[in-house]
Amino acid sequence: MPGDDAVLRPASPSALTLELAYDDAPLRAAPGDTVSAALLRAGRVATGRSLKFRRPRGPFCLQGDCGTCLLRVDGEPNLRACTTRVRAGMQLQSQNRVLPRGPDPTALVDTVFAAGMDHHHFMVRPRLVNTIMQEVARNLAGLGTLPDAPSEPPAPPRHEAPQVLVVGAGPAGLAVLRRLRRAGLAAVCVERLDRDGARARCGDDDAEVRYDTAVFGLYPREHGGGVVAARVHDGDARGIVTFAPRHLVLATGTRDVIVPLRNNDLPGVLAARGLASLLRRTGDTLAVPGVVVGEGERATALARQLRLELLAPTAVEAVLGGARVEAIATREGRRELGVVALAGTPAPASELARQCGARVRWADAGFVVARDETGRAAADTWTTWACGEVCGVAERDAADDGERVAEALLAAIGRAP
Repeated sequence: MPGDDAVLRPASPSALTLELAYDDAPLRAAPGDTVSAALLRAGRVATGRSLKFRRPRGPFCLQGDCGTCLLRVDGEPNLRACTTRVRAGMQLQSQNRVLPRGPDPTALVDTVFAAGMDHHHFMVRPRLVNTIMQEVARNLAGLGTLPDAPSEPPAPPRHEAPQVLVVGAGPAGLAVLRRLRRAGLAAVCVERLDRDGARARCGDDDAEVRYDTAVFGLYPREHGGGVVAARVHDGDARGIVTFAPRHLVLATGTRDVIVPLRNNDLPGVLAARGLASLLRRTGDTLAVPGVVVGEGERATALARQLRLELLAPTAVEAVLGGARVEAIATREGRRELGVVALAGTPAPASELARQCGARVRWADAGFVVARDETGRAAADTWTTWACGEVCGVAERDAADDGERVAEALLAAIGRAP
């Protein structure tokens, strides 16, 4: 059952049938939960500490983008709590802490160096002190420690050569996939989130999609063409699949960003979009008071979904707390709460596009993929197309944009009606 510090209230307490352990303390979860959902229900908001100042860290995006929720799972370090599914008997441990429970003495770094730290010139003389400092720094730095045991070997790699590969199963990517299949064109769509996570994000999964397949690289072949490499999670199995498509469609969407606020890195500061997706997937509700910080149509819609008050960033002077969010300071005074949900303008996820040679241009929210009027993006390796939010298209128009790009792709290969 959730404790007094719980951030989430379970929709059905009787469904928490799985027994896990977090830092050797018992933890209960429901089948299909992510680790983040189970921890937030138990009030375990902080899962580790930052490398330099040893500040507490916990989940932010809740969708596998930011990496602030890394923890150790069954002896394997650096796994994202927000995308790792629970299983009975799972052993979870926080990372980058000297002690698994209780006060962490390295937290004093943040207090001692409140004015900042130039670690490049810190304790350089005398030599003996510098040697000791370097040894301490090496032990403090890094993400986690080595695994308890060698990892299981991955499944043998496999190779596919679809005519069209669609990366991303958001509204734009699904629209492309459906239109191509209506035209009888063989296409493969890959999505880095699992089925439940993707469905919670875009509300639809009636198209055939390869879930749990995260594209991490677009690499040119030595003699023309190209290979898209993806890491595949199939239950507990992991493997690599490579694709050599004739046409590549990038529908990678956007990533949530941090709204500039004082102390905006405290555990309990969450992305409003990721929080809304988590609540849709689990049916849970917030067990603590909270606010949404943002402005504009998107922030208003998210505040309505979360049933929280919307505050403009200029109205918040600081987020307050120690190991987690405890309150916010506004012009009217202090407000006690447990969650600050940020609803800033998301940034286009254009990294893969840039890797394969596509041009990008700066827009208000970040670098969007540049394309011509049909949707083609300039790239040397494939015939590359881009659609949806990664091109600066509003979320509400992403599906229509995907349909339009699919029509242009069909016309380019002579399959238009």
